[in-house]
Amino acid sequence: MRNFELYRRVLPSVGPIVFRNFFVLVNGIIFCVVVLLFAFGNPEAGLFLGVIFLLNTFIATAQDIHARVLLEKLQMLTALKVVRINPSTTLRTSPTETLVPAEEIVKGDLLKLKLGDQVPCDGVLISSNNLEISEALITGESDSFPKKENDKIVAGAIITSGDAVMEAQGLFRDSRLSKIAGEVKKYSTNLSSIQEATNIVIKDSGYILIAVLVFVVVRGILMHIPRLEIVTSSGALASTIVPQGLAVAITLLFAIGAASYARRNVLFQEINATEKLGRIKNICIDKTGTLTDNKLVVEDMHVVQGFNEEYARMLTSLCISSLSDSSETILAVKKYLENKNNNQDLEKIEVTQKMSFSSWRRFGGIEIKEKDILQSVFIGAPDIMLGEVSNTVEKKWLENIVEENSQLGKRVLCVARSSESGLPKDLKGLHLSIIAIFIFHNTLREGIQDAIKFFQDRGITIRVLSGDNLKTVAAVAKSVGINGADDVVTGQELDTWSQDDFRERAKKYTVFAQVLPEHKVKLVEAFKKDGFTAMVGDGVNDALAMKKSDIGIAMFDGVPVTRQLADVILMTNSFSDLPGAVELADHFIRSIEISSGIYINQSIAGLFLFIILSIFGYSFPFTPLNITFMNYFTVGFSTILISYWALRPSGKILPANDKPFLRRVLPVVFACGVVEAVGAALVFAFSPEYLKVAASNTLVGLALIIFGFFFLLFATNVYCGSITTKEKKQLLYLGVFELLVFYLALQVPFLINFFNITIPYPPVRFIGGALLLILIFIAVQYFLVKKFFLRKLA
Repeated sequence: MRNFELYRRVLPSVGPIVFRNFFVLVNGIIFCVVVLLFAFGNPEAGLFLGVIFLLNTFIATAQDIHARVLLEKLQMLTALKVVRINPSTTLRTSPTETLVPAEEIVKGDLLKLKLGDQVPCDGVLISSNNLEISEALITGESDSFPKKENDKIVAGAIITSGDAVMEAQGLFRDSRLSKIAGEVKKYSTNLSSIQEATNIVIKDSGYILIAVLVFVVVRGILMHIPRLEIVTSSGALASTIVPQGLAVAITLLFAIGAASYARRNVLFQEINATEKLGRIKNICIDKTGTLTDNKLVVEDMHVVQGFNEEYARMLTSLCISSLSDSSETILAVKKYLENKNNNQDLEKIEVTQKMSFSSWRRFGGIEIKEKDILQSVFIGAPDIMLGEVSNTVEKKWLENIVEENSQLGKRVLCVARSSESGLPKDLKGLHLSIIAIFIFHNTLREGIQDAIKFFQDRGITIRVLSGDNLKTVAAVAKSVGINGADDVVTGQELDTWSQDDFRERAKKYTVFAQVLPEHKVKLVEAFKKDGFTAMVGDGVNDALAMKKSDIGIAMFDGVPVTRQLADVILMTNSFSDLPGAVELADHFIRSIEISSGIYINQSIAGLFLFIILSIFGYSFPFTPLNITFMNYFTVGFSTILISYWALRPSGKILPANDKPFLRRVLPVVFACGVVEAVGAALVFAFSPEYLKVAASNTLVGLALIIFGFFFLLFATNVYCGSITTKEKKQLLYLGVFELLVFYLALQVPFLINFFNITIPYPPVRFIGGALLLILIFIAVQYFLVKKFFLRKLA
């Protein structure tokens, strides 16, 4: 069943993957070259080139599909699941509940919805228990509003309060939610900045190739060059100028990274989340569940003086049981009261109205009727109720308890009542009297101080966005070592800010307390102006901000909607796992930079070699199969080593550079590519005459292979800052291996014939001169890198 589900998920992506690997400009040109080689009387070369072309394209496609399979396997771990109510089969059995994937929902199914769920499909409410929803992900409006029995409910809505049973009126795959998810996670279009930059390089090199091919054809016609030579040169230039394997190499590295992170309990929802982790400059975090454990424990209950303690417990129990709230705060109070004896007779009190607790209101309540008298009981944050407390003694008592416990980083929950009937959405104007206060404590997450220090040492700004009391949040922020924990602001102050205020003033603060979900959204949008911003959370009040952030990071045990919206999921629910993931991201980004540099460097070297030789009246000295043979050494073997470094990093690596990808990669690549082209052109000039007019010049090919190896050495130094002793040994082994493979290949007649290799038999002075030139230009590369690039990027 699991394999079938995986097959169903991957199958729609296979077509686009095959299309983008086969139907590209370079492949079209190579195909035309193969056809023309057959037409112009060289079927053997056409056959060999066609076989290599198909083999390379099939390998690239297989790697791309494999990357997709890896991602889908990871995403299946957090796929949207819902509780389906199965009708009883007999009169004696009760209905059962089953957790099923959203894709299995059919029309008419009864689905159970609870706090934090995301509605999987359009439907109608069969029953509603104080249900409130937010349609912010659909309409953009962040308000939460109630839904009652027989109301319609749309796919994608978030349950912000209460619970309900709905009847599905459609299928998940037909819902707006499924379409949105498909667009958000579409494999081919959801590109990172590195992937976008890579596409620019490939596209622009394609334009250059077209101009070059026009020049080759026109020049060939004017100079009466044989058609077969024109076709062969065109194929070789197409294989050289466009770095066609670059996109696949980056995708594969991203996929390897996603699989590697999964083994470290960090799950990716997007294949390119590796890059996003390495680019983080701002982290917004909630307090509970991130800085502290998510499990709350009631430490004590304080009853206002003159109020019967047993009656206070009874009213609180009645309020909690009526609201059916599943938040950690309410569950902690419920557990505390279960251990106490409530002797009052609950049957004498009738609950006439209910309003579930909501993050948007920060309180909930019930209306009760006792001895024909109506009154309301509210439970929620003390700061929401404090201004409406009528009795000055009670107000001072509440202020003192909140002040004392907030400074200790403890959470406070208030229970109050009003003699007025009704349950308004806003407590302003009511006359409240305090019933009781509950004091909670939860411990700091293990390793949280080290994690905070890691990010701040990287220059990342950490901000706390919490609905808790200002002093509670500030105390916790200080205890974990967050810089600027004294720079605090409350949600009430944020209500007075304009959009310009958020842009200008938000960055001055570190702790944001008593904030609502819409405040978090505005703050995240403001922080994004100053750099790549991550939102870490686990509650329904974090979901909208997570959606707006550059990268959303959720806890696995958080509410379902956060897992659906997150780019990254921490499987152990520990923020302390994130530093290791970011360090690994640094390694993968550096590996991608090195790999990209190698591909682009070969293209630039080949392009400028063609330009130099054309100026002096010579043709490009390689056939398409020569380029394929050289690429095994300059790109293929190197990419294997780079992938190994990404998976088995050694030594400390510099954090990811802030510069755009192409500005980081291109300068050193371009400079070295031009030097390599000049060096290869001089080796060509130093070659015997028969090699200058041959279809392939093995001495020039050897020069480019050697230049490519040393560029790998230089690029590793530039992008990583240094090379460890272990990496130096591995580079030495790679060099010896490539030299051995090159020598053995020249001893096999089939390979010589297959790859169109011309065996050179120049005098010793030619070999010595060529090697001397190669060494001179390697020294020039070394000087350029050390003088202009190594210090700047290291």
